[in-house]
Amino acid sequence: MSIQEPSFLPQAFEASELHSSPRFGDCLTSAARELLAITGRLPREVRYLSDMQKWLLSQATFAVHFEHVTNPNNPPISPTNLLNFLKGTPIASKNTTLAFLQEARHYKLLEAIPTADRRQQVFRARRETEGLIHLWLTTHLAALDLMDGGNRARLMDANPDLLRYAQPLMTREVLHNSDWCRPVASIANFTRAESGNNILHDVASRAPWEFSGDRIWIGQVTSNGISSRYRMSQSNTARILARARDAGLMGWERPGNRGDCWLSATLVNDYRYWQALKFAAISKAMRSAVITMGIGI
Repeated sequence: MSIQEPSFLPQAFEASELHSSPRFGDCLTSAARELLAITGRLPREVRYLSDMQKWLLSQATFAVHFEHVTNPNNPPISPTNLLNFLKGTPIASKNTTLAFLQEARHYKLLEAIPTADRRQQVFRARRETEGLIHLWLTTHLAALDLMDGGNRARLMDANPDLLRYAQPLMTREVLHNSDWCRPVASIANFTRAESGNNILHDVASRAPWEFSGDRIWIGQVTSNGISSRYRMSQSNTARILARARDAGLMGWERPGNRGDCWLSATLVNDYRYWQALKFAAISKAMRSAVITMGIGI
């Protein structure tokens, strides 16, 4: 669907459409700014989910939860049910998936549901966790609204149950998109590390939308500054930046990571396309959720 005057029903975008629009620059900048602000407020929870595999596992877990909430005939969160949800995707091994559920309980993202059979492990998302998911999704909806002057964030605020329909749809879309789940090397350089997503959002969102040449100068970037801003490990931040530098994805004016920093055009373009995949999935999920709930129809 092309960019046009908004109607009550939210538009759905294709990734290619977003990636080619200059308005997507504002969308990315807004989302990155808000997501990184959330990181500053909620470091413990966000840090736990800040590598790609845990992010995907968490979204899958919450999708199982919401699909059960909207239709009790669907199974609740359990080891078996989460594994079934992930079947056919390359996300994680059985052992990793099971360990994730236990860690999610430890971080108080999930709580156990009492059952007659104590051998059964059945969980649900805590109310506070649902609030975090709502915040995450609404942040992206507000950013998407910058594309077309849309009403997605207002609709979500007025109809919070939309979350329960939109989040599973978005999750299924990205889980079965290998370009999102298995990003190219420039993106994976960051996302495979704890807190790497935060660093990637921070640096890539500084690049101007229009640029020429292979190097895009973005000003001062230091491991000290990033780690203190988002309450991350300084040594881990330094390792991620060094790995990106050694891969030719970024660099500095002077040795020792001093002076202004530049990003490679490859990294910036790859980041924008990768994010476009997510935003397209969210836009389609939100539109479908509004239709499912019959809002304004």
